[in-house]
Amino acid sequence: MEPLPPLPKVRLSSIHRLNCLIHLCIFKILAVLYFTFRRIYNSTPASRPTFVKCYPCRPSLECRFFIPPTYRSGQNLALYIDIHGGGFAFCDATVDDEFCSSWAARTGMMVASLNYRKAPLHPFPTPTYDLASVIMAILSDVTLPIDHSRIVMGGFSAGGNLALSVSQLPGLKGIVKAVISYYPILDFGQPPNEKLDARPCQDGPRDRLEKSSWWLDWGYVSVGQDRRDPLLSPYYAKQKDLPPNIYMVGAEWDMLRLEAQEMIHYLAGLESKEDHEEPFEEGVTNGLLRWDALMALLIPTENVTQR
Repeated sequence: MEPLPPLPKVRLSSIHRLNCLIHLCIFKILAVLYFTFRRIYNSTPASRPTFVKCYPCRPSLECRFFIPPTYRSGQNLALYIDIHGGGFAFCDATVDDEFCSSWAARTGMMVASLNYRKAPLHPFPTPTYDLASVIMAILSDVTLPIDHSRIVMGGFSAGGNLALSVSQLPGLKGIVKAVISYYPILDFGQPPNEKLDARPCQDGPRDRLEKSSWWLDWGYVSVGQDRRDPLLSPYYAKQKDLPPNIYMVGAEWDMLRLEAQEMIHYLAGLESKEDHEEPFEEGVTNGLLRWDALMALLIPTENVTQR
């Protein structure tokens, strides 16, 4: 990918900024109420973490650990680091408890589900460096049964962005062997309306991110920030700065789909080729990934659940 000139964020009108502030604050309050209610009434013992820790580097950020039921004392486990989504402004690590519990049980990996400080009080790059500090603390924790040769990160939406961001930092580059990024935002260099108009599939419903993306951009990206900074927009990262194995999932009607598709093509050396669909086995959806290749890299064959 050819390097492009910096694209600093410009200050928009006072009315726009006030509108973003009001909407973002209202939705943050609603999100806190919703997820607090869900935690109290919908939490099940099966999806709760094995234990929770906080580290001195970020004492306010809770780390939730899930140990697989197959774990044996003295065994070192591959580590999956989960980063929750929420537009960089909402939610916390508890929203992924069910996923993390299931992932640990199905793969035999230990899962660390991480939190980070949120926008608008803590815009980019605070979440990236929060996560980097906590991850380094986890990897230095001799009480955890970690196989340091098998480290993978993943996340949903904003979490997928942050996984690709954190893995570029000098202290973690080369340590993280793979990233699994689910429908991530990869490019802050294009406004939401342009992304929506550029969707390859225009026959679907309007994307709910069309309006909220403006609020989230206001809260997360500071005025003057280069929108093409690879830590903010991994779309512009050099391949050598990313983990050697990246698995990315995009959604057909998602306004973020095209940037994911283009980055996948770039990483695979397929920029000049058209998309096509391969025939799938009966009962397998189009979301199937080369899971066997990833699991072979990270966990022993006997612990891989066939899907």
